[in-house]
Amino acid sequence: MIAAQTIVARTPSALLASLNRFHLHSKTKGGTLLFALSAPSDTLSAITSHLNSQFPRHIGCLSSPLPAYRSHIMCAVALLDGITFRSTIAGRADPQVGRWHAARRSSQQPLPAAQSNIFGEFNADLGRVNWEDIWDRSAESAQEMPVELRMARPEDVSSILYFSDKAPEGIAKALKAAFPHSHELCFLVSSTPFITGRPVTLFHDGEIYSDGAIGIALQPSLGHPSLTVEFPGLVDLTPELQITSSEGNLIFTVDNGNPTRLLLAAMNKHGLDSRDVLLKDDEFYVGVMSNGKVEQLHRITAGDPSRGTIALGTMNAPPQGSIIKMLYLPRRDEVVLNLEPTHGNTSISFIATPDCISDGPPSPVLDKDVLVIDRNFVAGSENGFTLRRGAKEDSWSCTLPGGRAGLRWT
Repeated sequence: MIAAQTIVARTPSALLASLNRFHLHSKTKGGTLLFALSAPSDTLSAITSHLNSQFPRHIGCLSSPLPAYRSHIMCAVALLDGITFRSTIAGRADPQVGRWHAARRSSQQPLPAAQSNIFGEFNADLGRVNWEDIWDRSAESAQEMPVELRMARPEDVSSILYFSDKAPEGIAKALKAAFPHSHELCFLVSSTPFITGRPVTLFHDGEIYSDGAIGIALQPSLGHPSLTVEFPGLVDLTPELQITSSEGNLIFTVDNGNPTRLLLAAMNKHGLDSRDVLLKDDEFYVGVMSNGKVEQLHRITAGDPSRGTIALGTMNAPPQGSIIKMLYLPRRDEVVLNLEPTHGNTSISFIATPDCISDGPPSPVLDKDVLVIDRNFVAGSENGFTLRRGAKEDSWSCTLPGGRAGLRWT
C-alpha cells in the first residue's frame, strides 16, 4: 500500500481539488490507482476524465452512496503496487431454491396452517442434480486465468482485490486454484442501469466495461495481510448448533433435527410472529461460528417446516460438522455506517449498503466543503462483497446492510 484516502465532498470542484492534492503527494510514488466513485450522473464525466488524466494506470468502479453521505460526492482512492488484470470468466446464475434433494426428507408431524408455508415451497420434482456438472457448465473453464496472472507464482501473491459484476464465481474459483493461500476480497459493484445505461460500470486504464471483473494481485512486500468482517445489528435467535446434513445451498438437519422448526421455535421464543416473515422486513441468517464469533454469514432465502430444509442465498451451504447460529436483522429506519478508522493501519474496506436509502433529509455531516479520511479506502454497494481468507474457505458473499469487510496490512 502506498497511499489511501476516502474523500467526501459537497461539490465536484471540492472533490477535484482534493484529488489534485492526492495526486501531488503521490505522483512520485508510481503504482496503480484503485478508485470507487459515488456521484450524481451529471458530474461523472468530468470526475472520471480527471482521474483518467492524472492516473492513466487505474482500476475503478461506480459505487453506492453511504446513507449518511447520500447528498454528497464520495470517492475512495488508493495507490497500490501489484499486477492488474481483467477477467471475462463467466460466473453462475443465482441459486434456484430447492434444486438439491428437496424431497428426500419429510416430517410426519402436522403444522398449523400459519406455519405451513412461511418461507415458501420447494419444487420437489426437479430430481437429482450433479452440482459439479452445473458448475463446469455455467462457469465454463475456471482454469482460464486472466493472461496478466498466468506467470505469477503462488508465493508472490499474498492478497487479491477486485471489482466485479454480480457473478464473480468463475474468477473466484480460478484465483483460489492458482493462489490458494492468498486472501481475496471482491467488491460487487453497484448496479448502474439508470446512471450510465450499463448493468455495472468498471474502469480500467482508459477503458470502460459493463461486465466481468478487474483487479490487482498484491505482493507479500506490502506486509502481512489481515482480512476481517463485521456484521452490525444482528440478534442471536439460537445458541450454537451443529449442521448434521447439508448439500448444495441447502441445510437438511441441524443437531439431527428439523432446522426450519428450530428457527420457527426460536422466533416464537423471541416474540417474533412468524407470519411477519411474509412481510420480508426482517432478514434471517445462518452465521458460521469460530471461537464464539460469526465468521461467515448466509441469508436464509426459503424453508419448509414439513420437510425441514432451509435454503441459503449461497452456492455452498456450510458443510456437515459446522457450528452455526441462527440470527435475524431487525427492522431499521437507518443504517449507521462509520467511515472513521478503528485501527491505525492503512486499510481497504467494502460495505454492503441498503437496497433502498431513505428519502428523508440527510444528517448535516459536513461542516466544510470536504472531508478526507486518510489511510482508509471505504466504498459501499447494495450488491455487497465476497471474500476468501486463504485456503481454509471458499469464496462467499455478504449483502447484510452495514456488513463490512476490511483488508489491512501490518
